[in-house]
Amino acid sequence: MLAYTTLASPLRRLDPRSRLMVSLGLILLAFLTKSLAGIVVILAATLLVYILCGLGNLLGRILRLMGPVLLLAFLLWSVLYKYSLFHHYSESGVSFSLGAFMALRLLVLILAPLAYIATTTPSELVLTLESLKLPRQFAMLLGLTFRYVFSISQEYEAIREAQMSRGVELDSGSLVRRIRNHIPIVMPLLVRSAEIAERVSLAMELKLSSAGTRRTRFFQLKIHPLDYAIVSGVAALVLAVMALGGL
Repeated sequence: MLAYTTLASPLRRLDPRSRLMVSLGLILLAFLTKSLAGIVVILAATLLVYILCGLGNLLGRILRLMGPVLLLAFLLWSVLYKYSLFHHYSESGVSFSLGAFMALRLLVLILAPLAYIATTTPSELVLTLESLKLPRQFAMLLGLTFRYVFSISQEYEAIREAQMSRGVELDSGSLVRRIRNHIPIVMPLLVRSAEIAERVSLAMELKLSSAGTRRTRFFQLKIHPLDYAIVSGVAALVLAVMALGGL
């Protein structure tokens, strides 16, 4: 899921900083809203972002993977809401509305940042963080993380399929046996990860990334009028919700 997709869409033509503001705005609205109807509206806006970005396949994978987690959150908040450290309620019994509210809020908090990651290249992410005056080392580290987490996951799948084709049974037997059967996958993956890290380190040294000098870039971020309009709209919406005390 942590991978950039190359599908063309209207929102991809926005400056990556504008897309970041949209993602952060959705997260803030999810925390500010206090009603089930409000979180449903925010979730609908988040799903609209996925549709406009052409991320339907990614949305389906997220829902399949996070479905059990969302169901567990719904059940726990419906039954154990009286023991929350953050909310205090006088009602007793079961609150399915609160369970649905918290599950939908969790879904928005998952979908909003993943939409930004899926529509932003690692280079754009680094430029965005540097433009926000964050340390260059931190920006580079975060960009490399999103770049190579997906690569390592692909390496894992390739090694896993290769070992299964050789007769390694990964999903049978006791828990201890299944953990032991994953050793032929973990060891090559660690070796492969070390090789990737060594190549990245060598490439960064060749580009004088540790010299402390200011780097120039061919690709520069440019703010357009549409970016100003979208960022202003998101900021105005967040301020309006804060002024109203939550939807």
